[in-house]
Formats: sequence, C-alpha cells, structure tokens
Amino acid sequence: MKKPGEVFANASVYDPGIEAIVPRYDELHDALLNAPPQDRDESIRVLELGAGTGELTTKLLTRFPDSSVLAVDHSDQMLDEAERKLETFGDRATLERGAFPDDYPSASGEYDLVVSSLAVHHLDETRKQTLFDAIYESLVPGGWFLNGDVIRFDAPHLETLSGEMIENWVRSKGWREDDFMEEWEASDDYDDPSSLTDQLVWLRDSGFEAVTSIWQYYNFAVYGGKKSE
Repeated sequence: MKKPGEVFANASVYDPGIEAIVPRYDELHDALLNAPPQDRDESIRVLELGAGTGELTTKLLTRFPDSSVLAVDHSDQMLDEAERKLETFGDRATLERGAFPDDYPSASGEYDLVVSSLAVHHLDETRKQTLFDAIYESLVPGGWFLNGDVIRFDAPHLETLSGEMIENWVRSKGWREDDFMEEWEASDDYDDPSSLTDQLVWLRDSGFEAVTSIWQYYNFAVYGGKKSE
C-alpha cells in the first residue's frame, strides 16, 4: 500500500515524474533555496521534513557547503533512493525514518533552518498547526521555516483552473495523460491541502515573525517565517 508522498509505485521514477506533475518544480526549489538569510559559507544545521528521494537535500548541501542536513522521511523506498543520491556528501547528510509531527521535530532550539517540500499538505488542519508549533520550538532564535507545497484555493473556479493547468503541464512533458493522472489521483487519498492564508495565520499563531509568501504558481506556493530573536 502506498504511503503519503509515494505518488509512484516505484520510487526510482519519482524525480522525473514529479517534474512532470509539479509545474515549475525547479523554481519552487529555487525559491526555497534563495529565501534563507544565511550566507552560503555559513555553517548551518538544517532539518528537512519529507525528504523524499533527497533532491532538495542535495541542493541544500551544495548551496551551503558547510551545512549539515537531517533528512526525514517515512518511506523506506524513498530513503533508499536518497541514500544513493547523498552518498557523496558523507556525514553532512543524515537520513532518518520517521513521520511528522509525531516523530520530528523532537529537538528544542537546535536548527538554523527547517524546510519541507511537497509534504505538509498530507496533514489535516490540526496536525499542520501542531507541526508549526513543533517547528518553532525546534529552531534557534532567528531561525527560519520554509515550506514549498500544494495549497488549496477557496474559490472553486480557481481549483478547477489549477487542475486543468496540471493536466496541460503533464501533456507538455510528453507523458500519457490518462495513465499519469491515474497515478497522481491515487495519491489524493492522503492529500489535505489548506489555503495559503490559513497557513500564514497558523504560523503567526505559533509565534513566527516576518511571515510571508515568497513564490506562487497557481496552487503551488513557497512560504515561511522566522522565529523571534
């Protein structure tokens, strides 16, 4: 049985598959990577929630060459892919199997940066708020949380428009639309996206400052906030 985040039965096709179903996937990652306030040569501690195959982890470790990343995912097959991809970074990358907010974050005041990509939308509203509280606690003063994820529009016609945009994007990537969308829709059972506005409010309720949306393309967005100094 698939777990949340296992959009494809075989994790080895996740990377090309996700690029075909998430429009401007690289732009989403760029927004996540450009938003942290730390200089590239700073030694920072990063927690990544829902690391998947380690694609964003690789980019983080490359962009911040003195950083270390604890990458967490609950899928064994995703972690197997990530282990192969991250081998070159040695002990700068640590992989752990676990779920959030149940298992992670568990530390207090430990991380300079917490990031997540295409994972938090699997949680319902209450668990999102619980996660935001835990992330705030896990950050050092002045640390940042950044999330790139699926969001929900309150306007039905915009939800329809976003669905049509994804189908057009899939076709533009040369995939057979019916087969591909069947795989994608099979993962919808685990999806519970919230509106961007609600999530920004919840971040403020958790104590975050400078809460903001950084990037958005239809129903994909990058947003986050800073723990008070």
